[in-house]
Amino acid sequence: MRKFFQILLVTVLLVASSLAIAEDFGDDVIEAEGVVYYEPGMNPSAMRRVAIMDAQRLLAEQVDTLYVTSESTVKNLRDLDDQINTRVSAALRGARIVSVNRESDGSFHAKLRLSMYGGSTSIAAAVLNEKVVVEDFPKPKTTNIVSEVNYTGLVVDCRGLNLSKAISPTIKSDDGTEIYAYKNLGYQTAVDKGIVEYSSTLDAPRAGSSPLVIKATKISGTCDVVVSAQDADKILTANQSAKFLDNCAVVLVR
Repeated sequence: MRKFFQILLVTVLLVASSLAIAEDFGDDVIEAEGVVYYEPGMNPSAMRRVAIMDAQRLLAEQVDTLYVTSESTVKNLRDLDDQINTRVSAALRGARIVSVNRESDGSFHAKLRLSMYGGSTSIAAAVLNEKVVVEDFPKPKTTNIVSEVNYTGLVVDCRGLNLSKAISPTIKSDDGTEIYAYKNLGYQTAVDKGIVEYSSTLDAPRAGSSPLVIKATKISGTCDVVVSAQDADKILTANQSAKFLDNCAVVLVR
């Protein structure tokens, strides 16, 4: 036991200057990698455990800084609501160990993964309001628009606009009307499907083979996307028949 605490103390000092990193792997996965470097006398089994502990720490930091909406992060909600804090803590404890590898230099690298969406153990399930009152999507303000294509999804090009990822982003018209938001989907749909997918390219499978591609005009706050009033009407008109918003077939390109 004494030897383990000696190992832990050395490891804590090493972690501060280690190359342990937290990585972002898309809209529905958060990964973090903990690293422990070898020192003479360190026990491999203990090193493995501490590498996992380091990955857990980094994963928690990553989750806490994640935006839920433009006005709040996961940490904000955890600080304000004990129930949310308990749920997020449980989700973090349930993070999956992807790999634990011993490298040629004797160091241990542990990688953990946590889902942003997709079931009761996801971060979305922990932080989204279960009692949200579902609202219908607004009707287009211009009634003479005709959608000639049966679109399979929506892609909003936000490149160059410094868009931050969030669990519950909103798409708005430039007159302030929210045309796509958590309130239009409800808890279970948002948790199971995820409100949006983030992508680095316009070619995103989630939006299907014939997506409606729209260019964002600006970002509101940190993570809400603004489109022109004309494009907002185009989106809402197309969705009346295609229902891609209802199915969360929405991609935001950064």
